[in-house]
Amino acid sequence: MRTKTLWIKDEYLQLILAGRKTIEVRVGYSNITRLQAGDHLLLNDQHPFVIRRIGHYASFEELLAHEDTASIAPDVPPVQLLERLHEIYPPQKEALGVVALEIEPE
Repeated sequence: MRTKTLWIKDEYLQLILAGRKTIEVRVGYSNITRLQAGDHLLLNDQHPFVIRRIGHYASFEELLAHEDTASIAPDVPPVQLLERLHEIYPPQKEALGVVALEIEPE
């Protein structure tokens, strides 16, 4: 069992802490692809969470076809969510693969 610190923008962290956002999306950097269900996360160095499930996808489009978009970004329509993901991660980052981390408080 590992513990990894993840840094999350405050607007998204607040949704996670409120229980409205339960899936954190990242691209396939090696430190992310090594994570496993059951590993612990420390969000912004202070909020303990555990990974319940991990989904691996080839693209953001595939991610959005298989994951509940409301769990990724509450109140954001799927088309707008795709645009936001592309704003955060350029094509060369998306090409690393997409990882959905389903998390819950420890």
